[in-house]
Amino acid sequence: MAHVVFVRAMNVGGKNVFRPAQLATTLSHLDIVNVGAAGTFLVRARSTPSKLRKEILAALPFEPAVAIASAETVLDLVKSKPFRDVPFSRDLRGWVAALPSAPRRPPNLPIAMPAGRDWSVRFDRIVGPFALGMWRRRPGGFVFPAHVVERALGLPATMRYWETFERVARLIES
Repeated sequence: MAHVVFVRAMNVGGKNVFRPAQLATTLSHLDIVNVGAAGTFLVRARSTPSKLRKEILAALPFEPAVAIASAETVLDLVKSKPFRDVPFSRDLRGWVAALPSAPRRPPNLPIAMPAGRDWSVRFDRIVGPFALGMWRRRPGGFVFPAHVVERALGLPATMRYWETFERVARLIES
């Protein structure tokens, strides 16, 4: 079964720097496809999440949080069209945070940061191993969706914009 791997907090602010394309080359025996520069990979070879995690961490010079979902789970999410009624723009985007495990106790949702009408990040729901929400550009600073999810769930979260999930789904289906 194919898997999608989400490496957390790499190439951010000069920390945990590595080249995703080089990792894909190093792990070519896994039939791994690098999806962009954020540390998202489609692994087509048969393996288990624990074996994948072990091989990926062994190939990196640091130990990031890694979330791994089955390709089928990612496809199911994309096919469910969770943002079907949202008119995306440069100033309004959907995001998904991959979670390493299910939260022990889901919070009361939605959560908006900052609170009120001028929110920048809204955490709306949890679907399987994913947290979903919206990001909106607003004056006065940037709020990272993953920080909102991590604070609410007490788990590391690896955020990608919705377009990345759609791209991964196309790769899975090809």
